[in-house]
Amino acid sequence: MNVKILTLLLGMLIPLSLWANTPEKEGIVKGKVYDGKSKTPVEYATIAIYNADDDSVINGTISDQDGNFKIKGLKQGKFYVVVSFLGYENKRYDDIIVDGGRDMIDLGNITLGSENQSLEEVEVIAERQSVEFHIDKKVVSVGKQMTSASLSAVEVLENVPSVRVDIEGNVSLRGSTGFTVLIDGKPTVLEPSDVLRQTPASTIENIEIITNPSAKYQPDGTGGIINIITKKNRMQGVQGLVNAKAGTFGMYGGDFLLNWRKKNVNFNIGADYNNRPFPGETSTRREIYDGDKTTTIAAAGDNERGFYGGGIRGGLDWDITERDNFGVSFRVGKFNMGGDSELDYFERYMPQDSIAQYFSTNDYQRSGNFYSLTGNYTHKFAQKGHELAAQLNYRRYDGDEYSENFRRQNNAITDGTKTTEVGPNTRWELRLDYTKPIGESDAFEAGFQGRAGIGDDETRLYNWVIDEGDFVEQEENRNTTSMDRNIYALYSVYKGKLSDFGYQLGLRGEYTDRTISSSGVNETYVIDRFDFFPTVHLSYQLPSDNQVMASYSRRIDRPRGWYLEPFVTVVDQYNVRSGNPDLAPEYIDAFELGYLKEWEKVQLSLEGYYRITHDKIDRIRTPYEDDPEVFLSTYDNIGSDYSLGVEAMLNIPVAKWWEMNLMGNLYDYRIESDYSGVEDRTSFNWSSRVNNSFVLKKNIKLQIDGNYDSPSATAQGETQESYYMNAAVRMDFMDRKLSAVVQARDLFGTAQRISISEGPNFYEYQKRTRNAPMISFTLSYRLNNFVQKRSRNGGSDGGMGEEF
Repeated sequence: MNVKILTLLLGMLIPLSLWANTPEKEGIVKGKVYDGKSKTPVEYATIAIYNADDDSVINGTISDQDGNFKIKGLKQGKFYVVVSFLGYENKRYDDIIVDGGRDMIDLGNITLGSENQSLEEVEVIAERQSVEFHIDKKVVSVGKQMTSASLSAVEVLENVPSVRVDIEGNVSLRGSTGFTVLIDGKPTVLEPSDVLRQTPASTIENIEIITNPSAKYQPDGTGGIINIITKKNRMQGVQGLVNAKAGTFGMYGGDFLLNWRKKNVNFNIGADYNNRPFPGETSTRREIYDGDKTTTIAAAGDNERGFYGGGIRGGLDWDITERDNFGVSFRVGKFNMGGDSELDYFERYMPQDSIAQYFSTNDYQRSGNFYSLTGNYTHKFAQKGHELAAQLNYRRYDGDEYSENFRRQNNAITDGTKTTEVGPNTRWELRLDYTKPIGESDAFEAGFQGRAGIGDDETRLYNWVIDEGDFVEQEENRNTTSMDRNIYALYSVYKGKLSDFGYQLGLRGEYTDRTISSSGVNETYVIDRFDFFPTVHLSYQLPSDNQVMASYSRRIDRPRGWYLEPFVTVVDQYNVRSGNPDLAPEYIDAFELGYLKEWEKVQLSLEGYYRITHDKIDRIRTPYEDDPEVFLSTYDNIGSDYSLGVEAMLNIPVAKWWEMNLMGNLYDYRIESDYSGVEDRTSFNWSSRVNNSFVLKKNIKLQIDGNYDSPSATAQGETQESYYMNAAVRMDFMDRKLSAVVQARDLFGTAQRISISEGPNFYEYQKRTRNAPMISFTLSYRLNNFVQKRSRNGGSDGGMGEEF
C-alpha cells in the first residue's frame, strides 16, 4: 500500500519542482506544413527549434490538422528550425534571430517531399506526446501504446486519462459506464463496451476522449464521448498494413488494411477476426435473512468469458473538385460474446441446519450480424473554413441471446432453464452541419440532426422436464416487445478568440418521441419531451506555455433497451431480471477546470471536475418475492450522485532512453438516495497509473506499466481494489517494415473484480479472477512504408466533425 501511495504522491508533487518563470521578452515562429505531392496539410509534423551555438533543443511543437504551427516564448538568440515527419525529407531553416521585443518569424508554406527514412531518423521524428490536449478533448496516440499492440481498444484505454477498465473489460469514463462510442465520428449499432472489445488496436490511429462535448455533438451519456479514429492513408499509390497474432489460452486473430490513392480518389479495404478467451475462476456467497431464518448459498468453480468475431470494412473518398468531397464507407461483421461456468453450490438453512449440494453448468451467448453504411458530402465555399456538410448513416444489428443452465445432484439433472431472445434493431441518422467564419478568429456553427430507431425482440422461456428429458416452452412467459424512438435536434455554436482568451458557447434543443409496447403487459409507454442542453468552453493562454481551460455541459443518459423491458426474464436458477419502462433518463451537469503546462520536454496537465447526476439509474438487487433464494435484478432512479475530483498527468523524459508517464485521479464520490432500501453512501476514490518506455537499442523498445484502482461505493455496497502490471517488448526489422511484439498482461495475476451488495434482508459477495499472465505475440508488416496521416478534415472521415 505504501508503494501505491508513493506513486500517487510522485505524480502530484514532481510538477512543483519543475515550475518555470515567465520570460520578459519572447519571439514567435510560425508556419504551415504541406505534403509536396498531394498539396494537402500535414498534421503531426514535428517542428524543433535548436540553439545555433551548441545544437541543443530549445523548444518544439507539432502541426495541427490544418498544418499550422506556432512556437512562442523564444528568448534573445540565434536559432535554426528543423521540420520533419515520418516518411518525408527534413526541412531546415537557418539564421532565425530573436533580437529583443516581440519578434514574429513567419516561415510561410513549408513543403515536405517523401524520402525513405533511415532507422535513426525514424526513431527521432516519429515520437510525439502520447496524449495531446485541446480545448474540448484529449487525443490519444495509439502508436506509442505498445501494450495494446495485440489486443483491442479496451487495452489501449487502460493507460488513458479519465478511463477505467475492470477485469471483465467493462469500460467507465470518469467513473460512469454511460458514455457514447463513435468510429471515425460515426455512431455504431453495438453497445459501447462491445464496440471497444470488437475493434482491434492495430487498426486505430488515435482515440479522442471528450468528457465535456460541445452542443454540436449528441448529449447522450453521463461520461461523454470516446471517438475512435481508424487508420487511413491519403498518400499516392498503394500502402498497407497486415497483423497476425497468437497467445495463451487459445487467443488468435489477425487483420489487414489496404489503401490505394490515385489522384483525387482514395480507396480503402480492411478485414479483421479475433478470438479472445478469458478463462478464470469465480466464487459467490449469498445470505438471505427472514426473521430468525438464514439461508446461505455459496458457489465456486471455473468461469470463462470469450469474445470472437470480425468483419470487413471499406470506403471511397472522392475529391470531386477542390471544394467538393464525397465519401462512402461500410462495415459488415459478426459479433459474438459468450461465457460458461461449472460451479459447485452449497446451500445451508438455519436454524434447522439442513444442507444441500448441487453442481451447476451455465452457458450464455450473445451474437449477431451487424451492418453499417455511411455517406458524406462536404462543400467548401471560397472563404477558408466556410463549409456545408451532410451525412446519412444506416445501421442494423440482428442480435440473438441464448442461455442454458442445469443443476445436478449425483450426476442427475434436477432442473434446468433455457431462455432465448431474438430480434433486429435498425437505426437511421441524418446530419446537416454549417460552419461560417466571422472575422479572423471567430466562427458560427449550426446544424440539424435526426435519429430514428426501431427495435423488436421476442423472448421465450423453457423449463427442463425430467420425464421428457428435454426443454418445454412456458408459453405464458413468451413476450414480444417493440420500441420506436425518434429524436430531432437543432444546435448552434459560436466560438472565437480575443487575444489570449478563447471561448465557445453552444445551445442544443432536442425533441424525443418514444413508444414501447409489449405483449406481456396491456400498456403502452410513451415519451413526448423537449430538452435543452447548453455548453460553455473557455481557455486562456498564460505566458510561458501555460494554459487554463474551463467548461460546462448539460447531458442526458437515456436508458438502454433491456433496462425498459416490462417483464421478468430468467437468467439461471438463482437469478432473474426485469426491466422498468417507467425509468426517467439521467440528466447530468458537468463542470471542468483544466491547466496545461509545457516545458522543453515535460508536459503537465491538471483537471478539476465536478459532476452531478440527477435521477441516477442503477441496478437494484433484491430477493425475488416468488422465491427468496432467487435474486431479482432491476433498474430504477435511485436519487442523485456527485463526483468532485482532480485528475493529473505528467510526461517526463527521465533520460534519452527512458520516458515516464504518470497519471493520477482522486475524487470524492457521494450517492444521495431517495429509494427505499438504498442508503446514502460515500467513498474517496483514487487511481494511479505509471507507464515506462525504454529504448534498449535503436530497433528494440521495452514498455512496462502498472495500474491501481481503489475501492468505490456503489448503490448497494462497494467494489474493492484491483491492481496489475503489464509488459511488452517490440523489435523492428527491415527499416520498420516488419515489427514483432511480445506482450505479457497481468504479469503477477493480481487483477480481480470483487463486489459486495447488501440490503435489509440480504448480503452478497462476488469475486472473479482470470488466469494470468496472458502472453501474446504479434507480427506486423507495412506495405510501402504505410504512414498514418489524418485527412484534411482532421480524421479518417472527418473525426469529430462527422459525429452525430
